[in-house]
Amino acid sequence: MDSKKYQVIYADPPWHYERKIDKVINKITNNESSRVDAKSVYPTMKKDEIAALPIASLTDKDAACFMWTTDHHLPEAMEILKAWGFTYKTIGFVWVKKTKYGNQIKMIGPWTNKGAELCLFATKGAMTKHIGSHKIAQVIEAERTTHSKKPQEAADRIVEMFPNSSRIELFARDAKPGWDVWGNEIQNTIEIN
Repeated sequence: MDSKKYQVIYADPPWHYERKIDKVINKITNNESSRVDAKSVYPTMKKDEIAALPIASLTDKDAACFMWTTDHHLPEAMEILKAWGFTYKTIGFVWVKKTKYGNQIKMIGPWTNKGAELCLFATKGAMTKHIGSHKIAQVIEAERTTHSKKPQEAADRIVEMFPNSSRIELFARDAKPGWDVWGNEIQNTIEIN
């Protein structure tokens, strides 16, 4: 592992879904192919695998973590933040997913229709002294494009919030100027073992 330390961790874990939720949705919709299975798009990881990544050793004494999760994985995300050495603070972003025509996405769920995704915000140490802007909006309304791809606006807001902090994106899909990246869909700028 590289010895560089980061003040901002931006993560979009490849969450593993239990198939029972798909069975419920398929029963509701009467359609066996109504959902895209994440495993068909990229390799998924279970909670313990994500929690075991040595992220705590990558972080500076003062650090912030922005972690994307679905409502289904919210309890697991909280456990992972703790395992990585962070304390949950708030919901950093709520992504209201839109179609290319500007309509809100409504995906069938077992209780309510889904149309948003959460990005948790957690810290360790004293990150308040590193904040560059207190005007960061929580809600992001943006088009949903390819499976699991997050809106660029979230990363832009993170940079605005912490403009002078070292940053890494975990499970990255594309390179962003000023960021180190690690993931299986991109050439890594750092190795994590």
